[in-house]
Amino acid sequence: MSENIIEEVYLEDVKELYQQLSPFGKYSHLLRNFIFRGEASAKYKLIPSALREQNKSKLYSFGGIDKPVDNQDEWEQWQQHAEWSAIRKFFILADEGGIVVPDVPFFREDILNSLAIPHFRFDSTHNWLPNELLEIAGLAQHYGVPTRFIDWSSSHNISLYFAAVGAMKKNNISDDYMVLWALNYRYIENKRLTEHEMPLRLIKPTYNRNPNLLAQKGILSCWEYNCHLGVDALYNFANDGSAILVDRTPLDELLEKNILERGIPLDNEGPLMYKFYIPSSQCHTLYKSLVELNFGADSLFPGLNGVVQRMEDDTYFNKK
Repeated sequence: MSENIIEEVYLEDVKELYQQLSPFGKYSHLLRNFIFRGEASAKYKLIPSALREQNKSKLYSFGGIDKPVDNQDEWEQWQQHAEWSAIRKFFILADEGGIVVPDVPFFREDILNSLAIPHFRFDSTHNWLPNELLEIAGLAQHYGVPTRFIDWSSSHNISLYFAAVGAMKKNNISDDYMVLWALNYRYIENKRLTEHEMPLRLIKPTYNRNPNLLAQKGILSCWEYNCHLGVDALYNFANDGSAILVDRTPLDELLEKNILERGIPLDNEGPLMYKFYIPSSQCHTLYKSLVELNFGADSLFPGLNGVVQRMEDDTYFNKK
């Protein structure tokens, strides 16, 4: 990793973590212009749920379509079709259940057509995900549907909760680290509409439709890929027989490569991303600190589900 783009910071314990990330600490500037993501293990990569290898079968099953044969599930065209199908099914089932969800006009128009396909809705001028699907996909993501989004939070404590609880549930933590990612969202947004715009969209979905997202101060990121569902994409494939393969490169590597290849300046703002390593052996101490700061599941998941989740988390904590 280039330290000018991504800085890695190894911390000894939770005390040092909060000293460094306090309003008076070395990394106090991160509390203003950065968003955060917590991971239970340093082995996990910044890959959207829809692009994780282990979620292939789940994605096709959620979409209600057959998984293609002969390794065609590595084709971007099939990948996007599976994602579109899963989001469409989420929309239809929610609508039929009388649940208020973001309206998607072309889903609404085809709601009675079980054979509806997206090929006449998009063309090569669209990005994936298209703007029309951002809100509904963001809602689906927070209820477990695999999408191209990666979850972030404007609160480092909320992100640390997910890292701590995930680590507590692991069987072996002796040689591992929890990770707190920090991304300079202000820099990304300031580059929009300039020659240095990066193909990373940051989306803040409508909070009033998702109380979990509201409580977790959620923000979603989505790397822009070309749309391969339109008629023109199918025509090009039919004529030259070439298939674009799914890109499963982690977000940090995509950003680093994009900046280096295009020579995008960082404007003396320091690293674009930080990666903090916290020993996994500190997960119980971190969890206890977060609960005392009122960042337990009962605060982050409104309602009785959050209460029960808190009880389950406490059970893992008590097993230490």
